[in-house]
Amino acid sequence: MTYKEMAALARTHLNPKQYGEFFSAGVVAAVLEGANGKYYTGVNIDLACGLGFCAERSAAAAMITDGETAIRRVACVGQDGKPMPPCGSCREFIRQLSPENENTEFLLCEEPLETIKLSELLPSPWQKI
Repeated sequence: MTYKEMAALARTHLNPKQYGEFFSAGVVAAVLEGANGKYYTGVNIDLACGLGFCAERSAAAAMITDGETAIRRVACVGQDGKPMPPCGSCREFIRQLSPENENTEFLLCEEPLETIKLSELLPSPWQKI
């Protein structure tokens, strides 16, 4: 699957919805490609108390449930459908899942194609300082 196809798949999962006064979801969607070649999807969950989580971590939970911890590539899109980089929490979360994830690539732009590796986003991991 190309990055464009990954982003298109993520867009199919965008479904912003307010579930209650303190709970909304689906504003951001992500697709992860595991080292096993499978693709995992997820959406964000926002709770007023701050205990929600990002689309990347939602997709990673599905991946971990499937027994995989290494991620090759990530395409994450916001409500406008455009690719977006991972937040700091997702960067750290993905790094800690597997040493291989330093090489995980994130889609930044579809045209022209632009990606960035996790090692560029987190050049000095706290574990190595």
